[in-house]
Amino acid sequence: MSNEAVVSGTPVVRARARSVSVLLVGCVVIYGLLEAMILPALALIQQGIGATPAQAGWIISAMALTGGVATPVVGRLADVRDRRGVLLGVLALTCVGIAIAGLASSVAVFAIGQGLQGVGIGLVPLAVGIVRDSEPPEKLRRTNGLLVGGMAVANATGVLLAGPILTVLSYRWLYWIALIVLVPLTVLAFRVMPSYPPAARGRVDWAGAILLGAGLVALLLGVTFVPSAGWTSAPVLGLGAVAVLALAGFVAVERRVAQPLVDLRLGGRAVAIVHVTAFAAGMSSAVVLITVPTIVAAPAATGYGLGLTPLVTGLIMFPLGVLGAIVSPLTGKLEKLVGSRMVMVLSGVLFLGAGLVMMGGRADAVVLAAGAGMVGVAVGAGLTQGVNIIALTLPADRVASVSGVAYVLRSVGSAVGAQVAATVVALEVIPGTQLPSWNAITWAFLGAGAVGLVVALASFGLPARLAAARQ
Repeated sequence: MSNEAVVSGTPVVRARARSVSVLLVGCVVIYGLLEAMILPALALIQQGIGATPAQAGWIISAMALTGGVATPVVGRLADVRDRRGVLLGVLALTCVGIAIAGLASSVAVFAIGQGLQGVGIGLVPLAVGIVRDSEPPEKLRRTNGLLVGGMAVANATGVLLAGPILTVLSYRWLYWIALIVLVPLTVLAFRVMPSYPPAARGRVDWAGAILLGAGLVALLLGVTFVPSAGWTSAPVLGLGAVAVLALAGFVAVERRVAQPLVDLRLGGRAVAIVHVTAFAAGMSSAVVLITVPTIVAAPAATGYGLGLTPLVTGLIMFPLGVLGAIVSPLTGKLEKLVGSRMVMVLSGVLFLGAGLVMMGGRADAVVLAAGAGMVGVAVGAGLTQGVNIIALTLPADRVASVSGVAYVLRSVGSAVGAQVAATVVALEVIPGTQLPSWNAITWAFLGAGAVGLVVALASFGLPARLAAARQ
């Protein structure tokens, strides 16, 4: 090919890369909006499909459980197969799941729909793998930030949008609106998404996938039993034991097979720190999600409550998503200024600071919003930088699968953090009520801060600057 052809083709290639990035961000945002809007609609969904409160919890958990199993598999498929085909498959399954859930009139059918939707949780790590193939390193950081930030703002905005929609329309319209946008995006992906052949062909370690899936499912199921049975109950301890055995088996298998689902030796300490940060991001966000609604709804007579509506909760939580979305695309520039290590240290310090700040949020909406915003910045910077570390330092045929593990750990951290926070705030209640004391809430904030301290200290083990892997 002549130099003239190469030069003339460069704008076309760049335009295609921009189109692919916009398409991927759009898919991630729409999925994040649906994921967030379902939570405020839970009571209406429960009535619509005739579910008991216990069943309602299980059917919502179906999405997280399926995502926990599917995400690393999707990531590995994206590493060893054409990523265009994997993306179209994930989008198609997600659309089918949305349609089934929207049409469902029974618990079983709705759970199937939610489970198929869970495959869409793998969209972000899958998109990270595609961006690695289509963007140069200087653009990759920004696009990864848009993906992480887009999901953050979608989760925050979805909570706010659900209320007005549900006041005039059936909860089923949450699914129809998502489908109306996601189906055209899927068709557009089919038409414009180029082929992204893998850097190297390989196989999927299905034995490892089964063990990882079993371990994650047992862990998440055990966590869901905590509110009703307690941490020391037989179901929780039994499922915890199964989780430990399955995950230990997963580690043993991954260290022996030639083509593991997740190569635990890749990236070494740096990838381990990324995974710790992802887990911490899930835990800290969950603590905010548990405690802030409690403070807002509690009456002023408690000494800390605001006695206000769920709309105020959404407004207080909104900075978490908005600031996360703003900071995420700027993380690459921040890295150039202070280095990779200090970005991750800063993320941990912000988690710690948010916990301490929110301890001063007794009956103060502004302080609570400030703390939520600090969590948003910490998640946006830490998770985006973690994705950048994976995308820039690992071989191309491992980027999607290792990124997928980070997002699974974030989901697991969120589930564990929610239950830990719920248990802590229930340890001490105001006499004559079922409301937690401010002392109990303070301990939850301290726990979130302690997680941030762990992240900050661990991040000192990172290299000061990233060195991109050879392709």
